[in-house]
Amino acid sequence: MIHLVTLNPALDLGLELKDPVHGKIGEVLHSNVEAGGKALNIARFLRKSGIPYTTWLGTGGGNHPTHVLFRRLLEREGLPVRFLSSKAPVRLNVIVGMGNKIQKYNHPGFELDLADFGKLERSVKRGDLLVMTGRLPQGMNQALYAAWVKSFNRKGVWTVVDTSGPPLYEALQAKPWFFKVNLDELSEALGWRVPGLFAIPQLRRTVLNKIGLVHGAVTDGAFGAVVWNEQEIFQVKYSGKPINGFVVGTGDGFLAGCLRGVHQNKNLKDRAALACATATSVAQMGIMGFKPQMVSKLVKSVKVKKV
Repeated sequence: MIHLVTLNPALDLGLELKDPVHGKIGEVLHSNVEAGGKALNIARFLRKSGIPYTTWLGTGGGNHPTHVLFRRLLEREGLPVRFLSSKAPVRLNVIVGMGNKIQKYNHPGFELDLADFGKLERSVKRGDLLVMTGRLPQGMNQALYAAWVKSFNRKGVWTVVDTSGPPLYEALQAKPWFFKVNLDELSEALGWRVPGLFAIPQLRRTVLNKIGLVHGAVTDGAFGAVVWNEQEIFQVKYSGKPINGFVVGTGDGFLAGCLRGVHQNKNLKDRAALACATATSVAQMGIMGFKPQMVSKLVKSVKVKKV
């Protein structure tokens, strides 16, 4: 079973704006609100691909107005989730589009009590995948994911980490089974600038493998990604027309493709190609427009090179 965890879910408010003209008030051309969070995005991809999973969210199960709205949005999509706390509000993020420019602004979230963590601990069994995604809410112990990695590793669980900042740094010290980061997140965790994907093969040999990070992926937008395990390392890139600009959810699509490949017992090369194609489909159609049939088509245009 794949267990998807996001402790800091959000209500994502999307706004398409038009600038004020000659001192007049600006205009909201379009608005929508969606239930957001990395675990939910990955769940959306896995569900459409027919892959079984369970989603765990840090908060949203109580009576706070943000909880009620959040659950109604999930019900509308038919996305079942389990909640680890019912007290903290669900944060509000804002995605602003103006012309061809899209920017996202994230709230740091609210401290959780994780009163129902025992339910997660009892549900995850040896051989399961536990996928810890997203930043931790403000006020939380930044080493929380690291503690979970150590604990669940001892239980024989395959731990996966996709986070950033101090939680990523701490989690990497605990040696997860697999981690997915982008180039900026890896640079922040290492404390120095990684110049590009071309540097990853040497970095894998000289640093990452030596500290026990023997299975991972580093992405860099339209430039592709590098994926490795103990035996092999591959660079993948979509060979078609790249998508310019920031697209929300492409990294989640990449990780979803990796998880799908693991579930289907694909080799590393095929998992890397599937992950790249899934990320590309999100870049082209968005999270809600994702279709497995498109991934099957796009994967034929993914270049995979052993490095």
